[in-house]
Amino acid sequence: MNAEVENLDRQAEEFERDVGIPPCPEVLTNLLRETRADEPDYRRIGRLIANDVALAASVLKVANSPFYGLRTKVTTVQQGLTLLGLSAATQLVTGLLLRQAFPNGSGEAMERYWKSSMASGLIAALLARETGRCDQGTAHTYGLFRDCGMAVMMRKFPIYADIFDGSALASGEPITEIEGERYATNHCRIGARLAHSWHLSATLVYAILNHHCLLTSADSMRGATPDSRVLVCLGLVAQKLYCSATGQHCHDWRHGGEIALEFLGLRAETLEGLTGRVKASLQSF
Repeated sequence: MNAEVENLDRQAEEFERDVGIPPCPEVLTNLLRETRADEPDYRRIGRLIANDVALAASVLKVANSPFYGLRTKVTTVQQGLTLLGLSAATQLVTGLLLRQAFPNGSGEAMERYWKSSMASGLIAALLARETGRCDQGTAHTYGLFRDCGMAVMMRKFPIYADIFDGSALASGEPITEIEGERYATNHCRIGARLAHSWHLSATLVYAILNHHCLLTSADSMRGATPDSRVLVCLGLVAQKLYCSATGQHCHDWRHGGEIALEFLGLRAETLEGLTGRVKASLQSF
């Protein structure tokens, strides 16, 4: 039996290596090197971001969105670094680079994925501010990377779209079990591998790897680190708010919605109020 399990694990690892995980962008490698210096050079960091026109525009757009709630309008990358803080700004840039790592024109399902992923990241940042349980940059990055393994699998396997849109989940079988039956791995493992190769923190990698299994029971939640539990809960509530605001069904909510609300100290009534705010914010973003 052990030999069979080891063989399956080896097959899964080989699959994950061959599936095509985007390499860490050079700009992110350079950015992380600067931010982790003993005395970070804010001007150089600002130039690294500003040199990528599309990235700089995205940073300004997100920083000025209602989800971040800044009282002062950000007009330059350098100002954004000051108002957001180095850590939050770096987390924000990391998440935005993820979208650039995948080619355009990848199909309707992929476009829907990026739309929901971007929204979930922004909503997670809003929830982080509302609950005070996590900094906004980390929450935003987690929201963007949480299901990034899905983007990798959709690019490799067009049939994976039925898992993403939920039609393959009608039976109620957990998504990771369906993925395991088809591919001997799942989007959580692939997403965690991508996050690790992009030098995300261990807390983020762990939360991505376990964002389904940590919400199956209160006991499993207690077995995780506090920071990873917060991220997993924020991610699920963000997904629920996005689905509610856009009239979609949140398949994952039944597996851990109550646990997430309880852990974050949120009530169902609060969730209803946040849905209205999210809907209005998405329309203006």
